[in-house]
Amino acid sequence: MENCLGYGGFLEICAEITRIEVLECLDNLCQIDIPGFPCKVGCGINADKELNNCLRNGGLWEDCAIAAAETTLLCRTQDCSQSPTCDDGDCVLAVYTDRHGDAMFRPTDAGRTAPFDPESRGPIDLLSINIGGWVPFARPLGGLANAFAGEFALNADLVRIDLVLRGLVNPPGPIGPSLNNPYRYGTNPVYGFVEIDMDGDLDTGGELNTPEFRYLSNVARFGGRTGMPELFYRELSQGSDLDGNFETAPFVERSGEEFHIALLGNDTSQITVIDGDTDRQFEPGESWLILGRHFHRAHGFEPFSFIAGGDIAGEYAPIHPMVFAHDPAQDVTRVTIVFPITQFGAAILHGEPEAPVNSDPTDQTSVFEALVDLRDSADFIVKVAPTGLPEEQLIVGWSGKNPSDYLDPRTWSPTAILGTAYAPPGPPNTFFVWTDVFPNPELGDVDSSGYRGLHDALLMADGINANDFQDGVDDESAPVPLFAQHFSVFDVNYDGVVDRQDVVLSTGDTDRDGDADLRDFARLQLCFGQESAGPPCLGQDFDRNLSINNDDMARFRWSMGGPDSQ
Repeated sequence: MENCLGYGGFLEICAEITRIEVLECLDNLCQIDIPGFPCKVGCGINADKELNNCLRNGGLWEDCAIAAAETTLLCRTQDCSQSPTCDDGDCVLAVYTDRHGDAMFRPTDAGRTAPFDPESRGPIDLLSINIGGWVPFARPLGGLANAFAGEFALNADLVRIDLVLRGLVNPPGPIGPSLNNPYRYGTNPVYGFVEIDMDGDLDTGGELNTPEFRYLSNVARFGGRTGMPELFYRELSQGSDLDGNFETAPFVERSGEEFHIALLGNDTSQITVIDGDTDRQFEPGESWLILGRHFHRAHGFEPFSFIAGGDIAGEYAPIHPMVFAHDPAQDVTRVTIVFPITQFGAAILHGEPEAPVNSDPTDQTSVFEALVDLRDSADFIVKVAPTGLPEEQLIVGWSGKNPSDYLDPRTWSPTAILGTAYAPPGPPNTFFVWTDVFPNPELGDVDSSGYRGLHDALLMADGINANDFQDGVDDESAPVPLFAQHFSVFDVNYDGVVDRQDVVLSTGDTDRDGDADLRDFARLQLCFGQESAGPPCLGQDFDRNLSINNDDMARFRWSMGGPDSQ
């Protein structure tokens, strides 16, 4: 049973033990008492206890897992909740920090054979998303670039959104079947989407046409699930589950976003160099202003919206400036949008008199105008002319809402998926090599409890056993069909095979010998106290925060139980 506790011997021993022995294993695991647990670790133990009690009372695995996940969510919300950090004491800026150094190339082509030149560039690594009200130092009469010189402020009429990326990252070149030149502006282009939920309602907003390119469809590629039970039936757990049906799970079309930033490179012809030369190659220290359709209202609203004047009916995607700026001192690239919150903000941005709300994205545009249209369109559907289409669920929740209640950028919630592109010509109909997501999943959390526990190991072992013979070999491994076009949340290390390495990856078995024991503890001791730890200590950074500290020690001791443990 000690090997069971260590997880590392799970496939050899725990997969074969009886139901009663599994419960005893859970009992022993949850009785370990170590002071100073990280809050999320403690919540994970509570979840395992809830799972244990549920199973003892005859509950089904699926029902018990949901109950355990709800226990964890409540615990994390009440005891471990953390608001976005503020840039200063006035809290005028919400800063959503992503783990540094966690980016990894995640190709999406079947066979994972297409070239994307990983040797000459690092993966796109998101460091933070910064969102706040913005006041320019001067009305931008001398050009739109002046709008990006200002300060964050409360009750502002403009919003500034910064994506802070590690290293030199250049604007994306055009990508697609007709024109594919992703490296037009440099060898490290960024692609992807940042989705923003403005009303805190997961049932309003989403993507109907290409949800396969968004966060919910890809977060499991990064070795776990979101840890939010309310998203359990919305996110893909394996790529083959994407069915394109709005009415059946997984409901990846229903992300809750009102707006998103689109980094696609298909509208970057109007470039103004603020700092730098004119060779059209984005280089260290340069700043470019790019006009394009970068900030879109959610496309799932379009079939039901009164908006007119865009390229298609219902589209709210105005032409707008975005700035790419590389800071050589910090070696980061900031991708920045300044967009009007109100119509007065639109007047400030363009140096014009304020125009009324008119549901036209070709003149003055604002978040307020776009939300007013959502409210009015939803009221019409609900009160006058229901469409009968299931997709109208994305907008009807806006009926009766007051758009003014959702204009504080500090309350908006972002999710992000970012990556780079394949080398031309690239595999057919496959465009992106994903590298980073926000929020990050907990590695090995396959039941969406928010923490990797014994139930995750059981589910992974069940998945291996169910698919072991797909390749005709009984070897306690299950290949992922059509990897990496498809994927599995069980494939934690993203190598195309679900096996023992995935089970033990984040349990403390740093030397990969199948158990968490004193040899692993010795490695942890050597690295203890290091900051920004890289190899050979990166494997001891169990909470992936680039620091080896007491939190990592507590997590390791909780998982320790191999043959050499005492």
